[in-house]
Amino acid sequence: MKMKDVTPASYFCQGGACPAVYETDRGTYLIVGNRVRPEERLLSDKIAPHETMIEVPAGLIREIVIG
Repeated sequence: MKMKDVTPASYFCQGGACPAVYETDRGTYLIVGNRVRPEERLLSDKIAPHETMIEVPAGLIREIVIG
């Protein structure tokens, strides 16, 4: 899989562990963010056992869409 970083410059950070979005050559996106705590995931019944839920700032998504 090839990935291209499409994270807006305003979300870049120096040491990693920042929210990030990557576009893949599979027609998908990979999103890096903070893992949601298990008790918060329980609020949604739409998370399959093989999936996880992450949280990213709303501005990150807006900047990508408006881009």
